[in-house]
Amino acid sequence: MSDSAFRDRLTIRSLDDLVALVPYLLGFHPEQSLVVVVVSASGVQLTGRIDLADAVVPHRLADLVGRLSQRFPNADQWFLAYTADATAAWEVLQHCAELVGAVRLGRLLHVDADQWRADHLGGEFGQLGPNALATEAAVLGMAARASRDDLGTHLAGPGDDAVADLLTQCEAAEATARSLGPAQRKRLLRRLVRTAADSSDHVQLAVLIKDPVLQWEVLRGLERGDADAAVSRWSAVVAHCLTPYLAAPLGLLGVASWLAGDGATQNLCLERLDQLDPLAPLAALLDWINQTVLPPSTWSDHRATLIAAFADHSGLVGAGDAGPPGA
Repeated sequence: MSDSAFRDRLTIRSLDDLVALVPYLLGFHPEQSLVVVVVSASGVQLTGRIDLADAVVPHRLADLVGRLSQRFPNADQWFLAYTADATAAWEVLQHCAELVGAVRLGRLLHVDADQWRADHLGGEFGQLGPNALATEAAVLGMAARASRDDLGTHLAGPGDDAVADLLTQCEAAEATARSLGPAQRKRLLRRLVRTAADSSDHVQLAVLIKDPVLQWEVLRGLERGDADAAVSRWSAVVAHCLTPYLAAPLGLLGVASWLAGDGATQNLCLERLDQLDPLAPLAALLDWINQTVLPPSTWSDHRATLIAAFADHSGLVGAGDAGPPGA
């Protein structure tokens, strides 16, 4: 079950609940961060985070608030500043209030290591501690890692001790790919996406997916209902992926994570892609999703446009049909 599905089963009844649940909504415990929770009549629509250092840059905060307001015009924006510096927190929070306006502002909260405080420096406060809603989130399977860096450890690829064996497997996988025609490579990809079970399978996927045509093939087969399985599959590929092959699996993991409601992993994948191959079409796709604050619930509406844009960016010819692939 995706994080968005878990989220739909949880009810926030108090500020204590909100503060306790934020790490589970993000996937990690935020530090030196500004968190925004977008809440509509139907519940939490989005949870986002930026570094507090970025939030003090006026145009960056204005850009974030503006994009959220455009995407969710009828929702309220709640802001939480995570820092030990109360003065810095309230300066940023007051700027958030000015940008959003009274009609669509939820609550403002400063959260430090021990307590939260709402609305202003002398406002309502509460102590951090055990919380029933956080326990429920954990029981449902939602994770809250210790930090954002900890969340990103699984995107680092294999350890040094595995490189020699993976090099051998990559050579074999490259030989297999070269021996096959385009249609055979596509059939092998489709089979491995469903059945990959061991290191050699994941390495073969990493080698195959360097081809933009096969990236397109995977993208057009993604469905929200299968997003969790796709996240598991591409996480396993990344874990067995040497750096020259890493960009495409990271991009596909980012898209699958977005569909699963895991925006934190989506953004970490994009950050790694920006380091490895900033011009990659999958990086452009993820960046566009971020810039437009596109909800995963709209995938079926935007699938054809997004995949056509990917094909155009990749220089693919004859890739106009962006519907789900056949068997």
